[in-house]
Amino acid sequence: MKTAFPYPILAGDVRLSVNEVWVDNIPLSFNLVSDPEHVIALYAIKREWEEVRVRVSVTVDADELSAGVWASPVCVASVRNRRTNVRLTFPLHHEGAGRWSGEVELRRGEHVGRCEIDALIVAEVKGVEGRLIGRAQTPWSADFEAKQPTRQRSIKMVWKDFTEHPFLKDFRDDPWMLDAAVDEPVLYLNSSLEGFRAVLDNATSAEHELVRGAMATHIASEAWTAMFNTALYSSAVDQGEPEWPGGWQEDVLRRMLPDFFPEISPDEALVELVGRRVRGDSGSDLHARLMHSATLHSKKQKSVASAARTLARMNEVKDVP
Repeated sequence: MKTAFPYPILAGDVRLSVNEVWVDNIPLSFNLVSDPEHVIALYAIKREWEEVRVRVSVTVDADELSAGVWASPVCVASVRNRRTNVRLTFPLHHEGAGRWSGEVELRRGEHVGRCEIDALIVAEVKGVEGRLIGRAQTPWSADFEAKQPTRQRSIKMVWKDFTEHPFLKDFRDDPWMLDAAVDEPVLYLNSSLEGFRAVLDNATSAEHELVRGAMATHIASEAWTAMFNTALYSSAVDQGEPEWPGGWQEDVLRRMLPDFFPEISPDEALVELVGRRVRGDSGSDLHARLMHSATLHSKKQKSVASAARTLARMNEVKDVP
């Protein structure tokens, strides 16, 4: 599914770059800014701060921009924090040749968690003002909880006696349970099951290692599935535009959606999936795609192949007289 516009838009990429970051006029180390990941990691700010300023630039194909049917194109940077419901726009200066630049300001009292920095190009099209003709191919994330500039986060795993935990006692016979909390998902492992912790923590033989690997892969696959379902139901679509949930839910969706529909963008894939959910379409196709994605992210294929090779070698050794 492709997003359709009833008027011409830019066909080329709109590239959003971060050139400099200052924290109260002190430059932030570029080790905390990742261009490939499009993430600014701000957890390292240990002192009290008032404002983060981010200098950005936006570039498009200059020939396409000048040849289009639109008039008076302007570019703005937008900042959105879903947890505080803050939405701000900052006009950018046109430098010519399909390039704009300027600064966005992140004030301490307006942001928690992370915020998204996007770029939008608006112009008059066929006499209608305010038409969106392009937006950043990949927005940036300013993450106030990230120690490293990466979108990928590990799942917190905690051993708990399910029989004694208020939330988990109803699941006392389950070996594991994912609590998909708002801020951070936690994978609980049931220490009350006899021998379960020993299997996962201590591999004393090749057979033991084989069982531990297979079990770890199964746990990871179920965790990815549970996180995806939670993240999808935290998402919405507003007038054809995807409403990303932010936080770890958005991380999960952006990592898994390309496995569902590799031929379209993550924005389009999210609109498609939310639409299917709202319409109540049959879930068989979605379930198959989810199983495929969870298999990829849990590395189940490699685990199964490795287990098969190990078993084959062990059988060969037993057959040797």
